Order: sequence, then structure tokens, then C-alpha cells
Amino acid sequence: MNAARSASARFLSALHDLAGNGHDTPLRGGRLCEICVQVLPISGATIAAAMPDGGWDVLGSVGPAAGWLADAEIATGEGPGPDCHRDGAPVRVTNPAATLASGRWPLLAQWDRMPTLGAVCSIPLQLGAIRVGFLDLLDAEQVLRNPATYADALKIADVITTALLSALTPPAPPVDDAAVGPWWEPTVSTREIHQATGMVAVQLDTSAAVAYARLIGHAFTTGRRLDEIAGEVVARRLRFRPEPDGRDRDPEPGPAPQPKPER
Repeated sequence: MNAARSASARFLSALHDLAGNGHDTPLRGGRLCEICVQVLPISGATIAAAMPDGGWDVLGSVGPAAGWLADAEIATGEGPGPDCHRDGAPVRVTNPAATLASGRWPLLAQWDRMPTLGAVCSIPLQLGAIRVGFLDLLDAEQVLRNPATYADALKIADVITTALLSALTPPAPPVDDAAVGPWWEPTVSTREIHQATGMVAVQLDTSAAVAYARLIGHAFTTGRRLDEIAGEVVARRLRFRPEPDGRDRDPEPGPAPQPKPER
């Protein structure tokens, strides 16, 4: 890799290689995370977009620790990603264990199945006053120690922001001849979370916000990932039922799916 080339150029070059020879290939958030891992000294990455209702959509995540952190951040609303989005400035966490123990993010600290996290660098995806979301970089010790590498990460976040904002205005213009395509689409797990939220809202006869809070609460108390709970609701293996007095109660297993008759 030519160190003289800008981070933006190296990122787009890798993006072209990953997308293949056809520039019409849609580029998803997960692929952009893979490119981040490819061009930066990190083990994982997450791209999350802020939603108008105050929630988050994970557009892509690479690496088990990144997936855990993204799930915990969107469920609790706490962590370096939400903080950097709110403040409009990068959040550098050199020792996540010590930061969690300090009480800075109390809900995040209680999230179960916590992996051993290395340094985290969370960068806001923003253009001027427009704040789109955040980029989490995992095991980012070298990013935080090396000023040049840190500057590279900031430039890559700028490229991702430009690509995301371009994708919001169809037809999406190419970014340096790279066909960005409709990569704003949520991942399968995020779509399941939205679908499960709607199903729970119907089951409890309540708002989507309350249904989403119930999903988060169940994931929090059982120590399971939010997408796992959502998948069980969508598959009808888990159902939330209201009490006769109008209060909702703990969810119970749904009926076992019936096998389809052979033709």
C-alpha cells in the first residue's frame, strides 16, 4: 500500500476491489466495514445511522466484539458511538474496562456477555451541522497512538459520510467512480428488529416505542442479543402477552411452527 496516497483514495481503491469489476454492484454497510478493517489497523468496525425517532439502525458490522458493542449501544443508547454522535466529536476509549467500571455508561456496563474489548475509537459521521450516525473502530490502539493513522480514520469517516448522504438522494451520484448504490438499507437483523417491534406492538396493543422498549428489556434481563430475541418473535417462538389488567407480562414461548404439508 502506498503511504503517500490519501486515506480516502486507499479506502475507495479497496472499495472498488471489494465491489468487483462492475461499478453497478451495490455497496452495503457491511462491505464498507470490511474495507475499514482492511485499510486500518483494527479488528472490527460498525456503521450506525441515527433514526428520526431517536433510535439507531446498524448498517453494517464486522467482528464479534463490534457486533456485541453495536447491539449494546443501540439497546441502551449509551457508549462511545452514541456519545460521539451527540457531541459531534470523536470519542477515544483507550481502556474500555476501566471506563465501564467508572460508571460513565451504567447500562452498557450491565449488558451481559461482555467480550474483552481493546481500545475503541468512535467517530461521528457528520457534514457540518448534519449528523448522520457514527463509526465504531475496535481494537484501535494503533489508531489512537499514531496521529497519522488517526487522521486516516477521520478521513475514512468523511468518505463514509459522503457516501451515505449521496445514497439518501436518488439517483445516488458516484463517489470517485464508485457506485455507492442503495446501501442505506438495514441489515437482515435490523429488519427483523423492526418487524418484531411491530409484532410486539400488536401483541401488547401498544405503541412501537413501548414495544421496542419491551424487546430491549427482555434482551437485557436474559443476557441475549437483541437480534436473537427479534428473530424468535418473528419466527413466532416467543410471544409477549398483556395481563388482563392491561399490564404486560413476561413473554412466553409461542406455538411450535407447524410443518408445511407435502405436495
